[in-house]
Amino acid sequence: MLHSQKFLFSSKLLISSKQNLQTSSGMYRDQLARMLRLRLYRSKLQPIEGRSKKKWSKSKKLVIASAVGAGSLTVGGIASQDPSIGPIYEFENTADYDLPMDYNIQAMQHYFNSRPIEIMQRTFGILGEIVPYFSRLFIWEHLIRRKIKTHEGLQKKYAVELREMLTRLGPCFIKLGQAVSIRPDILPSAFLFELQKLCDAVPSFPTKDAIEVIESELGVKVTDIFEGLDPEEGPIAAASLGQVYRVKLVENDKVVAVKVQRPDMHHYVLRDIYIMRFISRTFQWIKTTFTYQRPFDVALLDTFANATLKELDYINEASNQRRCKEHLEPRLKDKIYVPEVFGKYTTRKVLVTEWIEGAQLAKSPPDVINRLIPVGVECFLIQLLETGFFHADPHPGNLLVTQDGKLALIDFGLMADVPIQDTKTMTKTIVHLMQGDVPGLVQDAIELGFLPENVDKDSLTPVLQKVFDSAQLALTDQVKQGLTFKAVQGRRKQFWAVSFDLNKIFYLYPFLVPDYFALITRAMIVLEGIAVTGDPEFDLFRSAYPYSLKRAISLFGYTGVVKIAKEASAKMMEMGIQGLGEEGEQVLENLK
Repeated sequence: MLHSQKFLFSSKLLISSKQNLQTSSGMYRDQLARMLRLRLYRSKLQPIEGRSKKKWSKSKKLVIASAVGAGSLTVGGIASQDPSIGPIYEFENTADYDLPMDYNIQAMQHYFNSRPIEIMQRTFGILGEIVPYFSRLFIWEHLIRRKIKTHEGLQKKYAVELREMLTRLGPCFIKLGQAVSIRPDILPSAFLFELQKLCDAVPSFPTKDAIEVIESELGVKVTDIFEGLDPEEGPIAAASLGQVYRVKLVENDKVVAVKVQRPDMHHYVLRDIYIMRFISRTFQWIKTTFTYQRPFDVALLDTFANATLKELDYINEASNQRRCKEHLEPRLKDKIYVPEVFGKYTTRKVLVTEWIEGAQLAKSPPDVINRLIPVGVECFLIQLLETGFFHADPHPGNLLVTQDGKLALIDFGLMADVPIQDTKTMTKTIVHLMQGDVPGLVQDAIELGFLPENVDKDSLTPVLQKVFDSAQLALTDQVKQGLTFKAVQGRRKQFWAVSFDLNKIFYLYPFLVPDYFALITRAMIVLEGIAVTGDPEFDLFRSAYPYSLKRAISLFGYTGVVKIAKEASAKMMEMGIQGLGEEGEQVLENLK
């Protein structure tokens, strides 16, 4: 009786929703449609998520069938009477809702276990590429010749082959290569820098197919919403997961960017993840059985898969973009801009945002680059040290210059969360970096979980000290005599070179680098690469100090860092850059 009441209540809820729908706003209709889609999807997944199966009496079956039928008629009525909310049953353009929308391992296995022929064909294609490569790499080079660990030329050769192989295997493997390219604790530096060259630009798919996706998702003719989407013309940009068009909204003539996902991409990405997970489990079993290496293969694959599935969900990307707009624009007034999202036309496969008319920062004149790079550095430091919500896909194409001279950020499909406690420890780490305090940095690495507590500090500290000395992050004894603040002076080795040296240490010592830290490193390398085109003498470390010190003072108080702050401010003014800002300078003045 309880179950029948639940289903009757659900039926009444749907009927009530239909009545409210006729008088509600367009945004409410969209939200209701998505709620219905999610409810249908979850109800379909109930048998495969381990829920208990019960035997029902004929009377209960009849009640359930009646309730479901009534609910189906109600949903069908909503869809037929108001097509603007989009098709319910074809939301994912597939008749089988067993294919999970998010990274649900059980649902994924259930779906592809019933498709053995498709899986075998794709698996043989993948193994035909990776088995010969890894056989030569591990058996011949690693076990027999034993040179590849120390021979950078040999590492470079196999790194190039790996990049080319991943490109041939398609979008999912390209994304995997990009994900691994920021993990210095997993691969040697030669492999990291080669994999960072992976480009997910691929030939575009026909615009007529993109129009079909839009119409299937939104439930209306594309000409009713967008103006200028010609089936015979290609997109503005195309990547492995989707492509972008520049069109106008019919309702208000606003120019927008329409991002459309490739047809069936969700299916193909999950299929490759399903196969890669089986391969990862096999590799992990071999390594843990015959070596003492830590098991990380399956966990790494799951992290990658979860991020990739989120990137395929444009509703999630729209939410990320709104959140970044709320976080960043008030903190960087008149300096940064995040495009507006049009949620009314956004679904899991279609994303509509404001079109940014402007050139890439990397292709701008030197004076524009020199003016906006410090803004970019501060923007990413705010995400790292303050908001804890980090743009995880920074590359030159995602940094634009608006018509009024602001730095615009686009493409928020991949974001990383930085734990709040880590943001505080990271701030302390930057203070130690400015002091040249290597033992303090090692302790910070332990607190951040980069290193185990029982790490051999006596052997690691001198190695790190050598890297910092070579990068000129600390001054010579002659220069620093009588000066406790040692880092803000002299030309330093570029950030990418320091990163390269640190990557070697990360690989040789028991570092476990969190994903967000690796993404931060990549973001800073991208910013420095753009900056040196405008100013060959650009110093990323010096550019990062003003905000970092202000943040350190706000977190830890003035007693602990005021001495460093005074010396830093004086040095910054000597070098012709802004000090700690009016608020920081006023505090320092009061402490004299």
